[in-house]
Amino acid sequence: MSAETTRSALLFDLDGTLLDTPRAIAEQMSLAVEAVTGTRPELDEVRALVGAPLERMAGALSGAGSDSDIAQAISADYVTRYRELIVPKAADLLFPGVRGGLERLARTGFALAVVTSKKHESAELILDAAGIREPFTAIVGADDVAHPKPHRDSADAALAGLGLGDVGPAGAVIGDTAADIGLGTGIGAFTVGVTYGVGTTHQILTAAADVVAHTFDDVTRAVLSRIGK
Repeated sequence: MSAETTRSALLFDLDGTLLDTPRAIAEQMSLAVEAVTGTRPELDEVRALVGAPLERMAGALSGAGSDSDIAQAISADYVTRYRELIVPKAADLLFPGVRGGLERLARTGFALAVVTSKKHESAELILDAAGIREPFTAIVGADDVAHPKPHRDSADAALAGLGLGDVGPAGAVIGDTAADIGLGTGIGAFTVGVTYGVGTTHQILTAAADVVAHTFDDVTRAVLSRIGK
């Protein structure tokens, strides 16, 4: 294990990067909006917002604003659905290659963190349920910072949790949306954009990710190639 590797960090998005949750999130958020407002938004409209903080999604879909009582009611309804219907299926939602890839990256010496637009508690719940909580030293949710992705607050909080000042020479930010790539670019990190989540190949290319990955195995190879492994 090289000194370079041990001081490098990997900051992972969660939904659409580690877990195939965007469809389930869109379905349950659509139903939550309907339960509160009486109108069910189209799934494509909801899915396009996956990756944004919960209240921002609820506000946009209801037209009521993220700070409104309506958005808060939608968010509360969604959280109940999330815990009862999505979290129990977490192990089945892992993308192929994620479990083994994370274990390999951790063994190689990288410090791993999750940086997500989910609330912290929700992220912990689903990572535990999926059986992949252990490799991550730090978890940063939208409610842990003043400004969520793509603002650098989330990355800075993750790096502080890892005891690092920056991602390091072999580190990277990995995610499936322009916000994830923007986060990495904003802190001067190597970025890996995945195409199997929310973002399309075109969107990831437009965001100017350093590497485009079509599978999680591609992610693992891209990261390890930076240290010659």
